[in-house]
Amino acid sequence: MDKSVVLVVLVAVLVKQCLGQNLLAAYNNCRAEYNADQETFNAIKNGDFSIRTPLVECLGECVVKKVGFMNDDLSFNKDIIVKFVSRFLKPEHSEDIYTKCTQDVAPVLCATAYEVYQCVYENAVAKWGTRRRG
Repeated sequence: MDKSVVLVVLVAVLVKQCLGQNLLAAYNNCRAEYNADQETFNAIKNGDFSIRTPLVECLGECVVKKVGFMNDDLSFNKDIIVKFVSRFLKPEHSEDIYTKCTQDVAPVLCATAYEVYQCVYENAVAKWGTRRRG
């Protein structure tokens, strides 16, 4: 699978789903929930996908769910993902990223969300320097 690892791109802490607006709070909440060490936490937060373990995958799923990108039944919230990606890219590209990152993804606990996180990160968040241009 080309998009391989996609899981930690969204956050929610104030209510249960912060609609992708409070990513740092979700990272911190999930780090505490999974007792992740600083190195693992920084890798996830900074888009370092070279580390992939069951812990990392589940930490990523935690973030994706708290931010509202994914539901407990492993379905995706298109509106939330598109809105989040639109913070980094033009809105018309946000729909493309949603489709690219969520199609052909097998529903597997932890791994699915991690793969979506990686895909969204690599195709939107990592392009922060080209915000609203690409």
